[in-house]
Amino acid sequence: MVTWVEKKSEISIDIRKLTICHWKRGSSERKIGEIVNVSKSTVHNIISKYKKTKSVKNRPRTGRPRRFTEREERWSFRKITYNPKTSAVKLTLKAHQRFNKSANPGTVRNILRKYNFHGRVTRRKPFLSKAHRIARLECFKSYIKKPPEFWNSALFVDESKYNVFGSDGKQMVWRKPNSELEMKNLTPSVKHGGGSQMVWGCTSAVGVGNLHFIDGMIDKHMYLDFLKQTLKQSAEKMGILLHYKLYQDNDPKHNTRICRLWALSSN
Repeated sequence: MVTWVEKKSEISIDIRKLTICHWKRGSSERKIGEIVNVSKSTVHNIISKYKKTKSVKNRPRTGRPRRFTEREERWSFRKITYNPKTSAVKLTLKAHQRFNKSANPGTVRNILRKYNFHGRVTRRKPFLSKAHRIARLECFKSYIKKPPEFWNSALFVDESKYNVFGSDGKQMVWRKPNSELEMKNLTPSVKHGGGSQMVWGCTSAVGVGNLHFIDGMIDKHMYLDFLKQTLKQSAEKMGILLHYKLYQDNDPKHNTRICRLWALSSN
């Protein structure tokens, strides 16, 4: 058998003030209880607390004791800054080894949120080594002071894939338990994935060029055909045919000998 105990409501500030007012006038605790409609013991407690604190307001509650000190919390912050991929469970174990304090991973998560760290799915990006990052930074620095005339003649080319329906990315959603099949919590999909289309195109500061739809896998010969068929037409369309400069990434088929020779001879 389960017995439910009803929690008593807290005496309001107004009742406490009225109790103290009657007490100062010399009324007895029993009489005050009858006036404000509370028990004699409650009146006694209100008066006793007022004698000690000179106030009828509640004192600030201390709350639950801190599990980690400020110094220990900063240690967790430094650890996650150094390696953001450390899970809350692993960080909790490391904190136990370091400070000999047991804690719940939820406590560690709250500490990280205090420092504005939140769990998120990592984004996928092409791998860049330290040498790659240094080279890219130097490249950007060399172009940062180029005049507008330079950028107006720069022609950038690349390929890209477009899904006919949906996205390849991961979609996250905040939902309640057992609501995963509600329409607002679903990512729509179609049979066989909906398909995709590869396209090749080019762009410059003055506009965009023609799109070339790609069927099958691209090799150096197909890429060279794109350049021959579309590049000059696009440069002429944008009004930079006579002085355009071709810029492309380091895709192996872009850097083949036949493609580089064509680019040099055509410009």
